[in-house]
Amino acid sequence: ALGLPAAGRLLQRPYSTASLPPARDGLEFLVRLVPGGALTPRLWELLPGARIRIGRPKGLFRLAPEDRRAHLFIATGTGLAPFVAMAAELRGRPSAPRAVVVHGVARADELAYRHRLEAWHGDGSSVAYVPAVSRAGDPANAGWAGLTGRLDATVPEVMMRAALDPADTVAYLCGNPGMIAAVTAALEARGVPREAIISEQYWTGPASL
Repeated sequence: ALGLPAAGRLLQRPYSTASLPPARDGLEFLVRLVPGGALTPRLWELLPGARIRIGRPKGLFRLAPEDRRAHLFIATGTGLAPFVAMAAELRGRPSAPRAVVVHGVARADELAYRHRLEAWHGDGSSVAYVPAVSRAGDPANAGWAGLTGRLDATVPEVMMRAALDPADTVAYLCGNPGMIAAVTAALEARGVPREAIISEQYWTGPASL
């Protein structure tokens, strides 16, 4: 969790790191600025060298060791953060399994880590990157030529294009509970076993960040 003192108390929120351990060059977090929020506007006001509180890691959302199945990472918004770290870890393995990173956002300018993931996609490694926008008619998405629509509708197409065998794929999901439920149902309908779908749900109201 990241925290700052505010009004005589510690204000903190949970975030997943996008960096690999050991973090020799510091920790990396994906944080979205929420205007009027309690924490993120304060984070944006900090100057280099300012001190913040970083709590101990919690949770067990991590890669299973020695899993040779294809890895399908599906995220919305800042839920992408742990998958940046996971995909980087897979790239570093001697015999890395295939990995497909699917990131859904409302507008194309919200595609965090786009350049890094596009570079991984194009460098001949085992990581493929599939961005998607949900609001095709938004002026901010003018000229967008990639996938459009909700992830539960696009994931079956992604699996087909990537030739992923449902029986030999492990899916990791991170995002709001509605997306998790809808994409889980879509994956199961595609033939992915329920035990092969691993999720981390987060949901904090926009005014509270």
